[in-house]
Amino acid sequence: MSTSVGTKSQKKQPTSSAPAAAALNDRKFELALLTLENACLRILESGVPPGRDPEQMYWQQSLQNIVTRVSLAMGECKGPRRFHYHYRHRADDDSILSPVLEDPCDMLAQVCRDALKSCRNHLMGMQHPLLLKQSRMLENALQGFLAMYKNKKNGG
Repeated sequence: MSTSVGTKSQKKQPTSSAPAAAALNDRKFELALLTLENACLRILESGVPPGRDPEQMYWQQSLQNIVTRVSLAMGECKGPRRFHYHYRHRADDDSILSPVLEDPCDMLAQVCRDALKSCRNHLMGMQHPLLLKQSRMLENALQGFLAMYKNKKNGG
């Protein structure tokens, strides 16, 4: 005679991997976005050491110019759209402009693609070790975000 004092029979829960996978993908996407934000913040707030040479200042400014575009696009993606709107003439009346409401994540992905190209094309001659480290950190964050964005768009 078996007793079941203090134990409950466990009911099987229906397992649905689709919501769990979607939540995991959303979490990975948010993590990639946070990594990109952290990389941008570290580059933009990097201290300027005294007595720097003009070449180092040139490369740092070039890197910060790339990061600034990504940072602005990320601000539009993460929060309310405050920076700017795009307008287009209405088809039936050219005198009326209507705002074009594009997806801010799509815009961020496009800016990240452009920033990755800029890193690879415009930062080729950089030799300062700290700036090289920052450039690699930015490239890795951009690649990680773009991979997660592509995964999210494909529904996988």
